[in-house]
Amino acid sequence: MTKLTLALARGEVTTFSRSSYEVVFSVFMIALAYFYRDNPQIVYPRILYFFVLLLGANFAFNRLLKTRASVSLWVLDLMLLANFWIITGVLYYSGGSGSYFWVLYLLPVFAASLMASVKDAAGVVLLCALGLAVFNWPLAGVDLAAALALAVKTAVLVFSAAVVFRTSQSRKAAEAGMAFKRAQVEKLEREVLAKESELVKTATAGEVGALVSGVMHDLGNSVSVILLSAQLMEQDPELKREDLGRILKAARYSKSMISSAMSIVRGQEYAFEEFPLGEAAEGAALLTEYHARKRGAAVEVKTAPDLPPIRASRAHVERVLVNTLLNALSFVPAEGGRVTLTVRAEGEEAVMEVEDNGPGFPPALLAGGVKAFGTTRKEKGGTGLGLFVCGQVARRHGGTMVLTNVPGGGARVTVRLPLAGPVN
Repeated sequence: MTKLTLALARGEVTTFSRSSYEVVFSVFMIALAYFYRDNPQIVYPRILYFFVLLLGANFAFNRLLKTRASVSLWVLDLMLLANFWIITGVLYYSGGSGSYFWVLYLLPVFAASLMASVKDAAGVVLLCALGLAVFNWPLAGVDLAAALALAVKTAVLVFSAAVVFRTSQSRKAAEAGMAFKRAQVEKLEREVLAKESELVKTATAGEVGALVSGVMHDLGNSVSVILLSAQLMEQDPELKREDLGRILKAARYSKSMISSAMSIVRGQEYAFEEFPLGEAAEGAALLTEYHARKRGAAVEVKTAPDLPPIRASRAHVERVLVNTLLNALSFVPAEGGRVTLTVRAEGEEAVMEVEDNGPGFPPALLAGGVKAFGTTRKEKGGTGLGLFVCGQVARRHGGTMVLTNVPGGGARVTVRLPLAGPVN
């Protein structure tokens, strides 16, 4: 049984016309039959029955094709044979060899040429040509007009099949090429989205390098304070509280800096929790203090006293603040640079604004938006990922990031995040 099933299997066709040209063509022929109803060759009402049958069959087949992604070639064969039989009936009741309804044979010819193989199309053309020959049989030796008419009709069927088949093959090749390109684009799009997601999840090498250089320098200073104060306490028989106070202050400073830096570097997953946004702002300013001193710039943090806690991923919020501060510090004047971080609440949103007294954002950036790897500081080691990642983090929180220029000079980055966290 299995062998018989395999032997009878002809496969499926997936590229078929879902148009209604057959129905339109049939309606046109019915109208033609109505207008020529006085023709003595047309047998009423039987020819109308066949036309209604033709319409019903094509409606049914079109509905089947529209609801299926693929159909068996046996179903296609059934459709073609049904059309052939009904059209032959139309010809029989409209004058046979003299019927102008022979053009209806183009319906199965078109269908086979569009959907099936060249062998199937040739088979349907041969079948239709045989049908026409039967109506013209027998051909008398002197009836050259009938023979010529049959040859012309057969030539029209062959030519139509060839043109439609060639067109359908070209279209299938174009669709296959488009499908391949579309698949490649979708694959690249998935890769880009995955890369963007990784950029947001994991601190980039540039960010880690900037953090390490600043943290190591300031940790060295705080550790020196701890060591020197401990040596003084060891050498001085009298315990002085100011020495102990310096040790405790430097240790807390070191712990805070390490905690903030590690939360950013390790902040791969979004862990939403409530925390004071003011603390995150102070921690970000602490991490960028070394870079500010190198530029001879000052970082000022202004936190609203009535600022409510925010539900967000603390590591990612601190990362946004650090990146925006470092970006501002890279553009302020070498001496006299000034960066201000303002944190406040407006309605149900937390607003974080970083302003500087640098040259401001270029018009092209303000017009086109922030793009990955778009930087004006390549020669100075800029990667173009800082602000891009900030925008991705803001969107992940259900917020926004807007770049503007401060009237009178300078740049402003405004990040708005919902205090209650993103809406799932």
